[in-house]
Amino acid sequence: MPEFSIESNGLLPTTAVYYNGQQLRGVKEIFLNLDEEGTFDAIIQYEGSDGQFYTKNVMQDYLENVQLSEPMFTEEEAAQMTLLTVDSDGDIESTIVAINNQEQVGIVSLYVHIKAPTAPEGGLFGFFGGKKEIPERPEFKADIVYREEDGRLTTEGVF
Repeated sequence: MPEFSIESNGLLPTTAVYYNGQQLRGVKEIFLNLDEEGTFDAIIQYEGSDGQFYTKNVMQDYLENVQLSEPMFTEEEAAQMTLLTVDSDGDIESTIVAINNQEQVGIVSLYVHIKAPTAPEGGLFGFFGGKKEIPERPEFKADIVYREEDGRLTTEGVF
């Protein structure tokens, strides 16, 4: 089963993404949407080593031309981060979600959307008469909903 992990303190610049234990480089967007009703979206968009952009289901598709990176954090820095790991073959029934290597129970839903900002091309001159593209804003949302023993639902931030 593929293992997909995100290590972060909740800030985009200090976020690392791992696939089967190897740190990825060039990741542009991550979208995880899992729930107990069977929803299973695990999408990654990345820039490949060939300069092309790929959008893949991280649990079911082969990640072609993926770029790898040396570890971003020292052991001390990693100890200050939260590590979210999803082990799955793409079926919600066989999916394991762990936070800091502790399997989570009572999960109703998990929603993660992380998107790196885009910038207009052309640098500073792009703002003054060059390209008129408006940069997209970064996105960093990661929530998990649990069903408590008394039936209440509680929502917590992952990072």
